[in-house]
Amino acid sequence: MDETAGRGPARPRRLSRGARRRLRQPLDPQLVSERTTEHGEVLRYIEGWRAIELANAVFGHDRWGAELVGGVTCLELPEPGGDGARAALYTATVRVTARGCPPHSDVGTAVAEDHSAEAHAVAVKAAVTDALKRALRHFGARFGNGLSAAEAGPALAPSAAEADELRRRVLAIAAGAGADEARTRAWVEQRYGRPLAELDAQALVACIDALSRGLHRRSGPRAA
Repeated sequence: MDETAGRGPARPRRLSRGARRRLRQPLDPQLVSERTTEHGEVLRYIEGWRAIELANAVFGHDRWGAELVGGVTCLELPEPGGDGARAALYTATVRVTARGCPPHSDVGTAVAEDHSAEAHAVAVKAAVTDALKRALRHFGARFGNGLSAAEAGPALAPSAAEADELRRRVLAIAAGAGADEARTRAWVEQRYGRPLAELDAQALVACIDALSRGLHRRSGPRAA
């Protein structure tokens, strides 16, 4: 006879006291990298491999995992200057699950500035790594939640069709969270001070990022 019958689903194990203590510890400054953008802005971040090592140290290498939610999407956008050259914006969503904790998801982006196979391969991996690091930040300061870890890309100006595709994605993500189009458009205008139809590429990507994080916080294991 199955002794577990009638007991209901097993309760998830809580995060260990040691892991909770490690999560409360601040990030070691020696683990922080810096880079300077072409505009002179200094960005502080942790490398992807360091984030993985930190997660192994905090949770235990066999007590956490990460998965790609959906596929990596690509949107080709013209470079500033109108010279016909195009960059590719890659977007990925990664969900991190640690035993004893609710899952956390976030969106990462990366830009391939030329059409070489190597540039696109690097951008795909960079978008996934960026999403992983951003998802880990939700667990606390130990993973650099206080850092400015966004990878700055060039200011991109989408064509009308490409901007429409970003706007459709905004509405689709919001619909997945149960918001109708009118409510979503009102939220966008209140948050960004402009109607959805007037948002530029940077604002649209930020909007997608915010909606995706909100959706995954609400839905837990469900994908957007």
